[in-house]
Parts: sequence; C-alpha cells; structure tokens
Amino acid sequence: MRIDNNIIAEARTADVLAFFEKYSGFTFANRGGEYRCKQHPSLAVNENRLSWYWHSKGVGGYGVLDYLVKVENMAFREAVEIVTQSCFGTAPTPVHRYSASAYQSQSPKTLILPEKSKTQHRLYDYLHNKRNIDSVIIHTLIQKRMLYEDRRGNVVFVGYDEQNKPRFACLRGTHGDCTFRGDCSGSDKRYGFTMAAFVPSERLYIFESAIDAMSHASIENFYELDDDEWLYQHRLSLSGTTDTAIPFFLNQHDEVKELVFCLDNDPAGREAAVKMARKYADMGYVTRLELPHCKDYNEDLQGYIRTKTSNKIVL
Repeated sequence: MRIDNNIIAEARTADVLAFFEKYSGFTFANRGGEYRCKQHPSLAVNENRLSWYWHSKGVGGYGVLDYLVKVENMAFREAVEIVTQSCFGTAPTPVHRYSASAYQSQSPKTLILPEKSKTQHRLYDYLHNKRNIDSVIIHTLIQKRMLYEDRRGNVVFVGYDEQNKPRFACLRGTHGDCTFRGDCSGSDKRYGFTMAAFVPSERLYIFESAIDAMSHASIENFYELDDDEWLYQHRLSLSGTTDTAIPFFLNQHDEVKELVFCLDNDPAGREAAVKMARKYADMGYVTRLELPHCKDYNEDLQGYIRTKTSNKIVL
C-alpha cells in the first residue's frame, strides 16, 4: 500500500518546532537566527523551522521525516504516519483500498536487541565499581532480564510490555570515560525501564534514566538494614524528559495515586518535572518534586558512598 505523494509532500513541510513541542515535549528559544532546544541545547532548528541539526549526535536534516528516520530509527511509512497524525490530526491515506481495522492494527515496531555477551564483567565494573549501584539490585535486574551486557561491552537496559515482551531498550557505554548512550533500533518509549514493586504500592518515583532509578533504590538500601527494601516502591525511567512512558505504567498499576518526579536537578529537568507534576495533578494524582541534591541521583549516591568511606575509623 503506497502512500499518496501529496501526503508525503505535506509531511515534508510540517513545522519542525511545532512537531517537537507536541511529539517530544521540547521547547525552544530563538537565539540569533536559529531556535535552540531548552532540553537539549545542542539541538538547533533553522529560522525556516524546517532544517535542523543535532550537534552532539552529529546528525541533521530537512524536515520532521528526516528526524524520525535518522534519529528515531523509524521506517519511512511509520514516520509519515506519525507526522500526519501529530501535525495534521489525520492518518495517511494509502492509494489502494484497505481495511481500516487492519491498518490500525499494524505490527508494532520491531525491537532489535544487541547480542548478549557471555560474561557480565564490564557491566558489574561499570555499574557497581564506577557508579556505586548496589550489587543486589544489579543481580536482581539481571535475573529479571531487564539488564545485560552486550558483546561490545555496553550495558543494555530493557523495558517490557503487558505481555512481558521486550519493547524498549537503551544502551550505555562502559569503556573508560565513555559517554555513549542511545536507544536500540525499534524502541518504543511508551514502555520504559521499570522497576516495579513486588507488592502493590500507591507511589511511583519517576527518573530521567535507568541508572538514576537504580541509584535511588541503592540510596534506600544504603540507609536500611534490609537489602530488599528497594523492592517496596515503584520506579520508572523515562529515558529523557518526556512523559511518554507514564500512561502505560499507570494503566498497568491502577493502585498508584502519587507521582514523585525525581528528574535531574538542571534547568531542563526542573522545567520538565514542574510541567509533568502540574499535568498529572490536573488528572487527579498527588504529585510532588523530589529532585536530587546534586545534578542527578547517581551523583547523590556517589556522594553518600564517599562520605561513608571518609567517615570510617581506621583502627
């Protein structure tokens, strides 16, 4: 089923800023002839509101379709559908006749998970030795298939759907001071990295990254004698500063009444946390902010570990 060329042409001319604001929750400021993203300062949109370039990723293009294909790794047809629905409120009309129900029930994006390594040495070294994540938490998440090391030595964080099928995964580099990170091809951000409580809990803690969620749980264990204390609270990683993953979690856990936003303590994190707290308060949830003392919860965790080490009495 081929999409009409007029629909494709219309999608190519969609306002990039308007799309980013609606689809990703990004906001922009006009700075000297271009628009800079407040949440990701290295993302710039030309004053024509069509050309864009993401400097930290080294990728750019013309129009929203280029962004979805190059950055989000979407298939072209899916990208056209997303743009027409987000910007124009309609779905693309194929040239040939089709069943509407069949079209709406197209298969979801296919997640491509990297091949597992035979060992977890780099994963443990990075998460426990460098990031100070509690080893019990690391082991538990590996056992639950939410965490593993790929053959390149990256840490892979996996999110599942309601059928316990992997639908989202993101990578974190482990080599030296490597800052590599990214989502796996075919990832659906509606299904975030989730550390669900093993008993019903009315509270959900929300973070920007999986490492921050694990760090928050490690801090809880840091002050408790029970190594399983962290299992009594829900934690969710958004893999960014948009709330795409929250609705799915709430649909699966209708006991949740309180949302605690623990995003990064920087301008983008604070702005996003306030925006989301207001949004879900209007929906009837109890909401509050619990930002880290440092930039993020992993920095807080490492600070606690350093304090504990320095306070040890040497006999």
